[in-house]
Amino acid sequence: MSTKHAILGLLNQRPMHGYEIKKEFEKSVSHIWSINVGQLYTLLKKMEENTEIMKKEVPQENMRDRTIYKITDKGKSELQEWLSSPVLRRQTKDEFYLKMMFLTQIDIEKARKFTDEQIEAMEEQNETYKAIKIDHGDRMDKFMCLLLDASIMHFEVDIKWLKLYKERMNF
Repeated sequence: MSTKHAILGLLNQRPMHGYEIKKEFEKSVSHIWSINVGQLYTLLKKMEENTEIMKKEVPQENMRDRTIYKITDKGKSELQEWLSSPVLRRQTKDEFYLKMMFLTQIDIEKARKFTDEQIEAMEEQNETYKAIKIDHGDRMDKFMCLLLDASIMHFEVDIKWLKLYKERMNF
């Protein structure tokens, strides 16, 4: 996923100021992608230079002017092109998979402990997501509910895979 495209998607919904973009980003895609404030503002500046977005200073009483960002026609075209192109190769930048790749390089007891703790952490996260779905599913829009379902499925597969890993590694 391109951070730029996530920002374009958010701004395509409505104009926003930087803090609002960060909050919407966290609310909508943070479970699959993260962004820090420095990265956000650097990217907004670059997107403005590329005329994909434009900014407008809005005066506020007794406060600094607020900078509002809005998607441009060029930004909308870029977003539409990106949305209509299939993902040909999925990349998973995930610390979990990276650790698993090198786990055999540590003591077997530490690897066993890590694996057990990882299963426990994933089961807790999965239960949290299931509880969110039960408590809030009827108030979520269909897409957010589908994303929640996808996250639950991913956790279930990862937990199953970790148990298989333990079995095959004779943990």
